[in-house]
Amino acid sequence: MEYVADLADPLVDIRDVVESFRSSHLMLPDWDQTLRRVVTALSQLPPQAQVDVVLPGLVPNLRLLLTAGLDNVPQVVDMVAAQIAAALEQTRVPGIPAPEDDDWSFAEINAS
Repeated sequence: MEYVADLADPLVDIRDVVESFRSSHLMLPDWDQTLRRVVTALSQLPPQAQVDVVLPGLVPNLRLLLTAGLDNVPQVVDMVAAQIAAALEQTRVPGIPAPEDDDWSFAEINAS
């Protein structure tokens, strides 16, 4: 995934909101502000990021969650959760080892 840095934080924010609701039926404080901020961030990514291709329907589903509320559209919450889980699973952060890597040592960081 290109634009990993631009996508990582919004995806983690979405995951926190939907998984808290799915696992504990807990709505995080300001969950709606968090999702609004995510929609704005995803909408401002350049066209090359292809958010609609990589994560089809995500932004409209987030808008639906904002309009209807998490508790009124559980099927949309589940769809968003599955989509985010798949995207985060595919996202690799440079320098951080993945479970399938033979070498689990962290890359050396130069503070120059």
